[in-house]
Amino acid sequence: MDDKAPSSQLNNDSVSDASTSSAQTTAATDTKKSTGFLNSINHFRGIAIIFIVMAHCYRPAGWQIETFADKAWFNLMMNGTVFFVFISGFLFHHVFYHRWDYKKYMKSKTKFVFLPYLLLSLPWIVWHITVGTDPMMHKELADITAPAQAASWYVITGRTLTAYWYIPMGMMLFALSPWVMYLIKRQQLLYYAIPLLLIAIMVHRPISNLNAIQSLVYFLPVYLLGVWGSAHRDKLFPFIDRYWLPMLLAGIALALIQAHYFGAGVLNKAPFEMTVPDLMLPQKILLTLVILAILNKFEHISIKPLQKLADVSFAIYFIHPWITTPWWMIYDSPDLLGLAGQGNILTTLIVTLVVVAISYMIAILIKKLLSKRSRYLIGW
Repeated sequence: MDDKAPSSQLNNDSVSDASTSSAQTTAATDTKKSTGFLNSINHFRGIAIIFIVMAHCYRPAGWQIETFADKAWFNLMMNGTVFFVFISGFLFHHVFYHRWDYKKYMKSKTKFVFLPYLLLSLPWIVWHITVGTDPMMHKELADITAPAQAASWYVITGRTLTAYWYIPMGMMLFALSPWVMYLIKRQQLLYYAIPLLLIAIMVHRPISNLNAIQSLVYFLPVYLLGVWGSAHRDKLFPFIDRYWLPMLLAGIALALIQAHYFGAGVLNKAPFEMTVPDLMLPQKILLTLVILAILNKFEHISIKPLQKLADVSFAIYFIHPWITTPWWMIYDSPDLLGLAGQGNILTTLIVTLVVVAISYMIAILIKKLLSKRSRYLIGW
């Protein structure tokens, strides 16, 4: 079961939250092999996975989003997928541009992204369509009775576990890489990224994140901005180093404005429904640049905890929903810890770090048991 919105207008069905990052499955290893390894980007990957997991931990942490301060903090916390997508675009150019092979690229993504997605989704797909506590908990399946059709629906939408919605969208993003390469060579990235960003602000994320095409429309401009950022580091880094503080203040202002006028969380809606602009997308892009600017100041330093998180981030993305989602589906309540109404941003961070730590240890264990074959199961 996905998270419900704290306000009647908003749905906080989140990232990978994550999401997960679209170029990171092989990019992490490949980047380290290149002479242009960037500590700042790798550290950012470690930070991004924390935001991804945090978006799925606020309810078990007992945080009920009610006050204005809660809503503002919540808006700053949610939609961390934007961080991952920007990093993915950055790494796509940084790692693959000079040794591009579309066939090998898609083969790698199929083996180390889509296959783990299928393997980790399969047990829950079987559970949903057989002995689930409420087989119709996903009302979108009301008109689907054949098990094969229901299973296909889960694969196409990623509805099996929280955060898995990202993979169907991510595979389409991978498939668009020849077009992205064309834009890089023609130096037309911003010509497309800016108009697409304006469209994304009006389109929003899809209801319950079920529409992969709408998700692609929403995140594609962020990906293109990440690609542009890598291709034009000589322009981007001096700019954000100079203006990171005004950008931070602008990002906070957008979170406050949203909290005051629109409430908390991501506004998920039908693609052609006309409503208020999505302030969270530009807010997260601003925060992306702020975090990158700050991390770039410490480019010469290797922060080991963030490096380790970055290395295992994709596995954490795949594993953490196995920890955060089942109690929703089986017990129909996130309050297994008895913290309802007693939580806040601090308890959410604590629960997040616990879930990240458990996911990390599980990933390490699977890696030791399966060695290189673990990539087929957890992408790492």
